[in-house]
Amino acid sequence: MSSKVRVNSNVCNKTSTIEVSMNENCGFDVHIESECQNIRRFAEFVKELSMDDLTDKKNSLVIKTYQEQEMSANCLVPAGILTAAWMESGMISKNRFKAVERNCVEYVE
Repeated sequence: MSSKVRVNSNVCNKTSTIEVSMNENCGFDVHIESECQNIRRFAEFVKELSMDDLTDKKNSLVIKTYQEQEMSANCLVPAGILTAAWMESGMISKNRFKAVERNCVEYVE
């Protein structure tokens, strides 16, 4: 089984699909499809995550790679990766996400 999320980056008009599955080493395999070349480059470095990458923000491969790549500071893909991985690990309920459908950032005037 795997956990799959879609990140709609409406500001830059790009969509990314992230799928995370637990592997036999108790790690997490990450597969990212994106219209964005920066995300595709980022994805080359985050193909497998450990539980520490999900829980230790300071040393997380996701966060470190995000800082090193040419991605905008407001890119939601790293949060999407962590969300899918948390669902796959059982730290967030898939049923809860199905019920709320999405987390979003909204413009408020």
